Amino acid sequence: MGIIGEKAFAYSVWETYANETEGIYFSLQESIKITGVVKDNKGEPIIGANIVELNKKGNGTITDIDGKFTLSVSKNAEISISFIGFDEKKIKIGQQTSFDIILEESSQFLDEVVVVGMNNRQTRRSVTGAISTIQTKELKQSPVANLSNALAGKLPGLITVQTSGQPGEDASSLFIRGVGTYGTSNPLVVIDGLPRSQTDFNQLDANEIESVTILKDASSSSLYGIQGANGVIVVTTKRGVDREKPLISFTVQQAVQQPIRLPETMSSYEQALYYRDMDMNDGQTERYTPEVLDIIKNGSDPYLYPNVNWFDEILKKNSMQSQYNINISGSALGKLRYFISGSYVNQGTLLKHQDIFEKNYGVKSKFDRYNFRSNVDLDATSMLNIRIDLAGRLETRVGPGSDFSNVFSVITTRSPSSQPVFNPDGTLGAGSALEIPFQQNPYGIVTQSGYYTRHTNVMSGTLSAKHKLDFITKGLSAQVYFSFESNNYQHTTRLQSFDSFWYKGKDATGEAIYQPHSVKSRLSTTDSRWVERYTYLDVRLNYDRTFAEKHQISAQLLGNRTLRSQNAELPYAYQGISSRIAYNFDTRYYLEANIGYNGSENFPPKKRYGFFPSFSAGWVLSDEKFISLPSWIQLIKLRGSYGTVGNDKIGGQRWLYITEFTPGGTAMGTYQFGVSPQSVAGYNESRVGNKFVTWEKSAKGNVGFDLSLFKDNAVQFTFDYFWEKRNNILTTPGDVPDYVGITNVAPRNSGKVENKGIEAELRFNKRINKDLSIFANLQMTYARNKVLENDEPIPAFDYQDLRGYEIGYVLGYKSAGLFQDEEDIRNSPTQSFGTVVPGDIKYVDTNKDGVIDAFDRVPIKVNNVPRSMSGLSLGVTYKNFDFSMLMNASTGGTAYLYTYPSSKINLERWTAENKNARIPAAHSTTNNTVVTDHFVQNTDYIKLRNVEIGYTLPKKFLSSLRISTARIYLNGQNLAVWDKMWLKDRDPESAGGAALAYPLQRVFNIGIHVEL
Repeated sequence: MGIIGEKAFAYSVWETYANETEGIYFSLQESIKITGVVKDNKGEPIIGANIVELNKKGNGTITDIDGKFTLSVSKNAEISISFIGFDEKKIKIGQQTSFDIILEESSQFLDEVVVVGMNNRQTRRSVTGAISTIQTKELKQSPVANLSNALAGKLPGLITVQTSGQPGEDASSLFIRGVGTYGTSNPLVVIDGLPRSQTDFNQLDANEIESVTILKDASSSSLYGIQGANGVIVVTTKRGVDREKPLISFTVQQAVQQPIRLPETMSSYEQALYYRDMDMNDGQTERYTPEVLDIIKNGSDPYLYPNVNWFDEILKKNSMQSQYNINISGSALGKLRYFISGSYVNQGTLLKHQDIFEKNYGVKSKFDRYNFRSNVDLDATSMLNIRIDLAGRLETRVGPGSDFSNVFSVITTRSPSSQPVFNPDGTLGAGSALEIPFQQNPYGIVTQSGYYTRHTNVMSGTLSAKHKLDFITKGLSAQVYFSFESNNYQHTTRLQSFDSFWYKGKDATGEAIYQPHSVKSRLSTTDSRWVERYTYLDVRLNYDRTFAEKHQISAQLLGNRTLRSQNAELPYAYQGISSRIAYNFDTRYYLEANIGYNGSENFPPKKRYGFFPSFSAGWVLSDEKFISLPSWIQLIKLRGSYGTVGNDKIGGQRWLYITEFTPGGTAMGTYQFGVSPQSVAGYNESRVGNKFVTWEKSAKGNVGFDLSLFKDNAVQFTFDYFWEKRNNILTTPGDVPDYVGITNVAPRNSGKVENKGIEAELRFNKRINKDLSIFANLQMTYARNKVLENDEPIPAFDYQDLRGYEIGYVLGYKSAGLFQDEEDIRNSPTQSFGTVVPGDIKYVDTNKDGVIDAFDRVPIKVNNVPRSMSGLSLGVTYKNFDFSMLMNASTGGTAYLYTYPSSKINLERWTAENKNARIPAAHSTTNNTVVTDHFVQNTDYIKLRNVEIGYTLPKKFLSSLRISTARIYLNGQNLAVWDKMWLKDRDPESAGGAALAYPLQRVFNIGIHVEL
């Protein structure tokens, strides 16, 4: 073996023995008991300060209500005393056993550690890129089941849009610094260092999260290369703490949900008058006689002439939401740290008659979710750390066979006079004297049309190991991650028709006349399953070292590979390498370079990889000796970055470089031969491959500065200006004529978009005295994009060119108001959409040719993603009481809002007596249904997004119950909204989404949080 080998072997054995017996050694050391009191610099006791013995993991305690503590420590030990908002203090234990300890308020904002790309950690002071972070405390102030809905107005650079309130399907769309592409704009989601789906993010429980960080510029996201162009959302979950006695906490919340706004509908009589006006304008015989109008008005025959408000009939005023969570955190054996979390969420729905639904099918409409997480850290040796993370999620969604979107479509558009809910004999109605039966009874749709269930089971696990390689060179370490995720979806739909009858009155003998409309059928079953598997492997080398006390270098070299398979499809694959190197001198000058080289199997073999470099720099100007600054200025930092990133999301399409052929059997797959042509089966080129297809490329720049004021950093201000140019956006060519014979033209990377904007954040946080603390946070984001190239055909007129406009513009007719009389019609250009009457929409003759036609269309904005989003949060803590609130504003969004014959807004239609109306006259003409800016509404709004009031129970009372902390609180979400929409029965935030979607919810919540 040799002398050197034997010595190395002997050293290895001794190191192993020493590590394994380390705990025994400590337990045999002589221990002493120390006592003390911890106060602030004003002499007030600090409750809950952490007292930890250094170099002996798991040995610690916290101060009591008087700031006092007792702890047994090893002789000659060193202890650490820390508390949020104060500088940590370390004390070496000698002969003294009693201590009076004063903690100074800290500048922790600058030293706070934040998570950046690839799970790297930096202090705020050293960050040169553009990032924003939110902690778990702020997330938990929003009583929502979907995590994405807790972010609105809280992070500069993040724009959120929620378009549905359906339980389990109410996620907000997230846009980092607005929209930079008319392709897919979803950001990449990374949870504990590993890429995940946005659904995984949405369904996290806020209680298991430590922080959420968004990476906004190229410097912070270029390590993700081909997936980083839309920004990155980085989630860090909680991990175990160094304390032998487990920290156990649980939270219970119960909430009432109610729609913020619901569409309003007319009564049957109001609708009858609307149709009377329509008949007059159409030149038709009035469908209702005066006698029938009187019967409708007085409601004397509710079966033949019904008047049903379907919203009142089908929906409850509110629904319930319950949330439960338990967290357990601690350490064991001085080497093991653990965090375990479990939670349950239940959301009811707004649908009435759930007793009938349950009686028929044994289920209730609902959304259930169970979350589980276990994060374990093991210090196997002094050099090796192992992490084992497990997480799971079980979801169940139940709804009527005619799903929620159809239910809300039905009750929004259904006429109040279409049918009675029930006929005189108790059967379901199917028509009336006013309308023949052609639609199903909404009550039957909700209670007797069957049901669906969707089960989602998600399990994931991560094993990682980090080994210090100081024996090679100090500061070097190696790390490996392996992760898997298994998603199983099962959607079962059981449908049936139900009995319904058209009541047609009575015959001469007084017998009721019923005509069958639909007949009850047996339940049919459709079952679909979806299985998704995901694996991720990541190997990296890390280096972090300081030379001569002022030169710090950190570097990372990383290689990773991802495989994601769905059912029997070939797996999606990503792989690549990335590196990062950062240097700072005297924590004053910062330089950083990031390089990503990665690719996807979805592109041509020789074009699968891309090179994505970025560079950034920072300068702490306030530390320069040649600049004299007032003592109250703590930090002035300038920073800037530039780099490139990619976006491989191309609308779910795969292998666009391959040409596809369709076999015979369809009109497009046959050919004609002979004098008497006969169809002969063959193949046609259904998609022409594009061998040059590639990912989007984004060049991003950012300049910003950070400012911190006063000794305790009570005021912090951040400002950024950013710009982006996106190239290679996948676009279907609009300039290929039909006679070429290609029905499915290959998309090409020809689109270009420019996006620019600013963002700013101003924070104030001050502890006034031992009883009073206040905070305020104002942040805003403004981003505006412009389409530079979209591969559209050359327009007939320059004013129809959509280039130069924002994403979301379409061609439509510009409204000039409503025609006021026949003379107005005669003196206006001829409109090509049927006969017009006074009260119809009048359009602008853009090309001045005297005719309104397609050549008069101009770009109009129809895009619900706002240009700007801002938030103002305020809070105060006084003794045991706390209060906080968040207001959120959105500007620059629009929505194209339709009305229906039953919409209540039609009461404000144009008439000879109401010529200042915005709603056109009742007229069945296509003139009022073409795309026009007349129906585009500004969706700017201000929302009282969140309010919370809490009370922390006194420590003296809790100590007798062996409870460390208990807090009771009331909070609410979406409590009020102010806007200038003329259609007031829609929420402005959701107005640009599906017009007939489940409404957004206002939430009133009560909760209690207890720590043992």
